[in-house]
Amino acid sequence: EIRGFKVISEQGIASGIRRIEAVAGEAFIEYVNARDSYMKQLCSTLKVKAEEVTTRVETLLEELRVARNEVSAIRAKAAVYKASIIASNAFPVGVSEKVRVLVECMDDIDADSLKSAADYLVDTLQDPAAVILGSCPGEGKVSLVAAFTPGVVDLGIQAGKFIGPIAKLCGGGGGGRPNFAQAGGRQPENLSSALEKARAELVSILSEKAS
Repeated sequence: EIRGFKVISEQGIASGIRRIEAVAGEAFIEYVNARDSYMKQLCSTLKVKAEEVTTRVETLLEELRVARNEVSAIRAKAAVYKASIIASNAFPVGVSEKVRVLVECMDDIDADSLKSAADYLVDTLQDPAAVILGSCPGEGKVSLVAAFTPGVVDLGIQAGKFIGPIAKLCGGGGGGRPNFAQAGGRQPENLSSALEKARAELVSILSEKAS
């Protein structure tokens, strides 16, 4: 006696051939009972009826999306605040152009917030300015951004091309536009030396091009 039959999965395994998995008999009863148990647990956790589960989950997902956006905004503001403090560390390079250079490590700042900080800094330092920021947002992670104003790009230095070799020192890579680029890596222990390399190269290049 079959007592019930349920297809539980279907997938293509070759051209014109599909594998279908199903349960019947006692296995069908066990499957239905297990699904019923899962649904009861879900209803209990969400404190809703079975027919309200989908709506409740959609509501929770929307609330989560809004909360994440709020957290991102707070992180960005915190990064900009930190950026306002380190802006005074910028130093001039060159004779005729006097490009303002800032290369800093901002601890525990995620990639998006690091971008917000870089945007703030190039606006604050004004053209011509070159900003390189690095951070370790999590274990085994490195984030890097390079932001160059038009005056720096006009000197023949592109953020996208500059940041790639620096990221390689941290076991990663990246790139982007001439005025802005992002990169990542997997070796946080090398971030400090990578930023020192970035600072030295910027000073060397700008000293020649802005003389």
